Parts: sequence; structure tokens; C-alpha cells
Amino acid sequence: MAVLFAMDSLAGTLQPDSQPVLYPTKYYLPAPPPPADAERVAAAAKALLGAQKPVVIAGNGVRIAQGYDHVVALAEAAGLPVGTTAAGKGTFAETHRLALGVFGTFGTEAANACIAEADLVLAIGTKLGPSDTAWENRDLLDPTRQVFIQIDIEPRNASWTFPAEHVLLGDAAQVMQQLCDAVAPQSAGRRAAGEARVAKWRKEKGYFDQPGYRADETPILPQRAIGELMRTLPDNAIVTCDAGENRIMMTHYYQTKQAGGFLQAAGSGPMGFAIPAALAAKLVHPDRPVVAVCGDGGFAMTMNGLMTGIEQDIPIIVVVFNNQALGWVLHGGGPFAAEFADFDHAAIARAMGCNGVRVTEPTALGTALREALNARVPTVIDVRTSLAQSFADITSPLAVAASPRRR
Repeated sequence: MAVLFAMDSLAGTLQPDSQPVLYPTKYYLPAPPPPADAERVAAAAKALLGAQKPVVIAGNGVRIAQGYDHVVALAEAAGLPVGTTAAGKGTFAETHRLALGVFGTFGTEAANACIAEADLVLAIGTKLGPSDTAWENRDLLDPTRQVFIQIDIEPRNASWTFPAEHVLLGDAAQVMQQLCDAVAPQSAGRRAAGEARVAKWRKEKGYFDQPGYRADETPILPQRAIGELMRTLPDNAIVTCDAGENRIMMTHYYQTKQAGGFLQAAGSGPMGFAIPAALAAKLVHPDRPVVAVCGDGGFAMTMNGLMTGIEQDIPIIVVVFNNQALGWVLHGGGPFAAEFADFDHAAIARAMGCNGVRVTEPTALGTALREALNARVPTVIDVRTSLAQSFADITSPLAVAASPRRR
């Protein structure tokens, strides 16, 4: 979002009782989109009810539409296991009995296995782009053996990557409600069947139960740091993620407990996103803990945001995965300007007026997080993390097999 100021607004004089002129928004805001075509909704509902192994893939469009409750209602009514895109992570609680976690390139094995066997895929608010879909690997998504239903507000996104037999155009929340109303009267027993499918794949493939969550190695493994976040943060915490390898680790290993509890840049993923996003999230939700997770590179780009946190009383928590490197670059093909000196980010934070704690032992991180949750000023926890784990270790074999680099 951009705020544009006229030159006069920066040069005039204001009095304490000055008030700006406010115009009614109805004259310039676009009208709400119409509901999806009723006949198309009915046809999609029929296909959904006729499928034996349907699934949902929820994208960032669900977040934009604030359709969190609608996904839950539709999934429960129709018995739909729910996977998300990476950008859609946080639109569906990953603790729900129908949750599969993120699917695709950096997805959970359970999500990829369940979606791969589906006979119908309901894609909501996502183009199903190559980077999400393990580079369009047909063993994961294949329109020759799977029926596609696509919900999107943007007509150009329809059948963007895969042809969709059923395209429902409109606001995602509104269209999900239409579809839920159509399937609910005929959906007896479907929720239990969907939950059984999810439980089967979680048991067979594992689900947020990595041994590394409790590893005692030093430097600290990223998954141990993430395990401490999962064990310590309350269910209503909001986590914002930066770009880079730290975000890939969080996407794969961190289990969200509430919809809306995980935020990241939905596009190319600019470095420096986590701290300003956390400040904004804390202003919107002052009663919820907000934690920015970033790498040392991302922290260096926007650590000045902590000055705003001090000045405006915005007590966010910043967890820095400090491996002295740009991990994505270092592990992705060559160490060009990708390694850093051993900066003490906690000391930098203290110099600004924040709380700052440096953590080098795994057992100290939980204590640091609990103290930060009770602090009334921004807190930086500088975690000395290991380079032993890379994004390649959690890249799906489906993505490796279909990667353009292998062609």
C-alpha cells in the first residue's frame, strides 16, 4: 500500500483542533464482486460430492479474502484434507484434524502423498505456480487423472498452470460459502472419511514430529530453534517470516496453531520483510504476541525498525537465525558475498534500547522466549544456528526430479 501526500499537506500549519476533510468512501471504492454463477457452483458441488479422494489447496487468496472460517466450514462439511501453498501457510491451522500442512516443493511428505492420490483438487486463491507445485510434477498434480475446481477473483488466474474443469470467479470467502451451502445437505459421513485419510498419511509419512526439534547440537540446528518456538509460543501468537533459507525452514518445520498466525511475503519474498511486518501485526493485534523470524542478512536490512518499536511502544520479539551467512545463496550454488562476520545482534539491539539476548545453547532458547513474551519493550534473541541443515534437505524429491536445473 502507498500513501500519497499533496505538497501542500507537508508545508501548511495545523492547529490542535484541525480536522481533515473526510469524503464518503462509497464514491471511489469498487463495488463488491458478485457471487459466483449459481449453475457453475452447482456443477462444482456435484463434482466434489462425487469424488472419492478430494483435497483442498488453499493459497494466499484465502488470506486476502479473510476466508479462514470459510475454509474450515467447507473442509469439515465436505471432508476435505487441506494443504496450503507456501504463501497460503497460515490460512488453515495445521493442528486441525484435516490439516496436511504446506504441499509441493518444500511441503510435508503427508501433504504431497495425500494430494498426489487425489481424484479432485479444489484450488482456492492460488495460481498453482511452478514453484509451489514441485515444478509441475505430474506425479503430484495431473489434470489427466484429477478434476480441478478453481476459485479465484482474478479471471486471468483461472487455469493459469493446470486446466480447471470448474472455474468459480469471485471473492474466495463468498464463493466458499456458496459451495459449502451446496454440499452441506449431502455430506453426511464425509468429514470422518477425510480425517481418516489425513490420519493415515500423517502416521505413514510423519507430521511435525521431527527428531531435530529436540536436538542438542551446537551450533543450534534450525529445527531445534523452531521446535522451541512451537513449544513456547501461545496458540494465538503471530509469526512473521523473512526471505531466505530461514523462511524455507519455517515453512516446512513450523506448525501453525491458528489461522492468521503465520505471515510472509507472498511474492518473490523480499529480504527485510519480517520486522516491519511484525510491527504492523502488533499494531493491528496489540493483545497477541508477535514474533519476527529472520536471518542475519534480513535483520541487517531492517533492524532500524526496532527504533520505531521503541519510540512507538511496539513490543515485538525478533528471533535471528544467525548462521553468519546468506544460507539460500551459500547452499544454492556458490559463496559469492554470502558469508558474514560474527556480529552480536543482541548487543546491537541493547544499544538501541531494546532487550537483547544471545543464545548459543539449545536449552537457553525457551527461557529467552518466555522472558521476551513478558517484556514491555522489543526483544532481539540472537540464535547461533548451524549451517549443517540446508534447504536442499527439505526439498521434496518430487521437486528435485522435475527441477528445471535437471532438464
